[in-house]
Amino acid sequence: MLSVLASVLTLVCLFPEPLSARTDKGRDTENAGKAVIAISVDCLRLEADYESPMETQELMGTVVDVLARDGYWVKVRSPQPYEAWCTDKTLVFLDGASLAEYNSAPKYICLARNALVYSEPSLKSRPLCDLVMGDVLRQALVKGKPVKTKKFLKVLLPDGREGFVPAKELMDMDKWKSSVNGSAEDIVALAESFLGTPYLWGGMSPKGFDCSGLVRFCYMMNGIDLPRNASQQIHLGSEAPLDRLKPGDLIFFGRRTLTGKEKVTHVGMYIGDGRFIHSSHFVRINSLSSTDADVYEGMSRLLRARRILHQDDCNK
Repeated sequence: MLSVLASVLTLVCLFPEPLSARTDKGRDTENAGKAVIAISVDCLRLEADYESPMETQELMGTVVDVLARDGYWVKVRSPQPYEAWCTDKTLVFLDGASLAEYNSAPKYICLARNALVYSEPSLKSRPLCDLVMGDVLRQALVKGKPVKTKKFLKVLLPDGREGFVPAKELMDMDKWKSSVNGSAEDIVALAESFLGTPYLWGGMSPKGFDCSGLVRFCYMMNGIDLPRNASQQIHLGSEAPLDRLKPGDLIFFGRRTLTGKEKVTHVGMYIGDGRFIHSSHFVRINSLSSTDADVYEGMSRLLRARRILHQDDCNK
């Protein structure tokens, strides 16, 4: 049911291929194809308008399906999956040949919370763009080997530009895949590293998280792919006893209708000692106990918990 991040980040990009000309009759739906996110964090919106609510975010290197176009707005389907709109300058459009070529190229993943791509191997050179944790870039190769200096690695941005990133902020993608083990300790530690990060509706990056975005990102960066929304995440794994929670368990809040149907509105992650971490106003830790001063103010809406890790322990 769960797949590692490698299945999510089937990352492809080379040089842009233009969409066919837009018709005068409005939205063009003839331009099905692929594109790759070309900026550190792309904000996907409900409608083709900057004033439209942001639905979710995608990271540099993520491949999306191109569904339609309205002026410079492009409707895409992300791997989460999610259908929403972004602008064409945040994408690099792909054809089959560039997709196949890029799939076989070695890549780096950014492990720094925030980073910059520089035009030269120097911190004093002009930056080309920013990066966030989880962004993926193609490795620049010479004779099949990565180009690196003492402190920098040479990379290729999705639009084909060459740049340099401090080596300490990147990791070879294949080595990273082998290094993650999806442990509760690592997932909780990553979540706690974002304490104080502002809440952002639709956010799923270090630039801001909503509740399910925080959960999905922390699991994703530890090799486990979860669906985007809390209403989807509640169906994963096994039921976890509320009196025997384990670190990494997901805790869901919401309400029940008169017919018993659940309406999930919030999710957090249990971290141990009767506390959980969640994005509510900002990323914070609250207690599940009504006798503690820092009890979560929404405890009356507690529904249930799900265990993604160590599901065989649910009855212990």
